Amino acid sequence: MAKHLVLILFVLLIGCEMNSEQFIKSESINFENVIFNAVSKNLKFTNIQEGPEVETTKKLVRDWFNNNVKVDGFEGNLSINVTSIEINKIKKDEYYRFEINIGIEFLETNELLNKRKIYKINSIEYGDLEGSFSIKDTENLNKNIISNSLKSINQKVSGM
Repeated sequence: MAKHLVLILFVLLIGCEMNSEQFIKSESINFENVIFNAVSKNLKFTNIQEGPEVETTKKLVRDWFNNNVKVDGFEGNLSINVTSIEINKIKKDEYYRFEINIGIEFLETNELLNKRKIYKINSIEYGDLEGSFSIKDTENLNKNIISNSLKSINQKVSGM
């Protein structure tokens, strides 16, 4: 009898595990390198909201800045200012929406040539979940939308 009970509990646990499978998988995005004609680069954040998603966004922006924004020049400076990170979340019964609006300014200065270029880029991305979903699904959706927003900015900068 104990063997049958263990077998039934095992089958029940396996069945529950299969039904709790996540719908939203975390994506990994590889960014293209963006090269600027400058010697140094600087990153700063201004006018930023607070919250866990904003901190995740800041971390992803820092990683992108450190790994994919390259300087290849003999003079000049690049200053990247993240002017806004606005997060909007709506959670109702069986509905979740995550929206992010990121604003970034790229300022290239060359004191010797008395040149100054400013690029202002905004990205708005959103995603929805309907039906039953887990907390992990919402977290993965949030991270994917943040990554897609940064990818959009990366593509816009690459095209300049």
